[in-house]
Amino acid sequence: MALTVAALAALTTLTTASGAAAATACPDVELVFARGTGETPGLGIVGRPLERALAAELPGRRVVATAVDYAASSSQASAGPGSGDMVAKVRARAAACPGTQFVLGGYSQGATVTDLALGIRTGVTSGTALPADLAARVAAVVVYGNPLGLTRRTIAQAAPDFATRAVEFCNAGDPVCEPSGGRFSAHLTYATNGTVTEGARFAASLVGAPAPAPGPAPTDPAAPAPGPTTPAPAPVGECVSASTLQHVRDGRAVPVWLRTYAQGSRDALGSLSSRNVVALQLTDTDTWTLVPSC
Repeated sequence: MALTVAALAALTTLTTASGAAAATACPDVELVFARGTGETPGLGIVGRPLERALAAELPGRRVVATAVDYAASSSQASAGPGSGDMVAKVRARAAACPGTQFVLGGYSQGATVTDLALGIRTGVTSGTALPADLAARVAAVVVYGNPLGLTRRTIAQAAPDFATRAVEFCNAGDPVCEPSGGRFSAHLTYATNGTVTEGARFAASLVGAPAPAPGPAPTDPAAPAPGPTTPAPAPVGECVSASTLQHVRDGRAVPVWLRTYAQGSRDALGSLSSRNVVALQLTDTDTWTLVPSC
């Protein structure tokens, strides 16, 4: 009997240690990225530098990257199964790691994989969309050379729930995402033209603070737990001068490809950048307007 009790105690200790190790291994942020057509399995030519850039933008956080496992075939029909794998990877990590936030992304056909995972009908193939509870765990979406642009649509238009969380990069002349594009070479420069850094910076700006470690149980179980606080709305007339990246982060502007537009008025603000500073004034309860200065 003593041997049995000792064995059970050892097993319990081992199980507890394994659970603690699994919890410790949970990343703060996971990039789930789909490569482009014809690329060898893995993160691809855009996903690899995006992983490095995102980690650099989030010092002190544990950032990991996972490649979507799909064929990336020239028929484009593989985007449907790819979206299923993207959703499955998010679901598995979310179940094991309740504090992990996700950045979804893709390049070329991989952007279509991402579109389908966001619930966008592309007309190329059907796919699997994230359920609402998982969609809420997505901090940001970053795509490059998105074929959705050929239908003159954007993620912000086709999936409004992700409008302030998504950024799309389409190089001038890229025939994969620009209807009038005629230079395929433009489709091959995302990894080197600075947009990877911009995409990582955008995503990092939307990643929230790490989940706090669980504390001791309250000493008075009868005491009501404090409810969530809702920030007070900005007063009409308030003026804010900030970068377009910060305006997007705070909900005063929305990104469309490499450009930004004021929330409500849709005033053009120029490029999405931490260096492009503009002034916006709240002219109605939910309308921000471009003004010369504050």
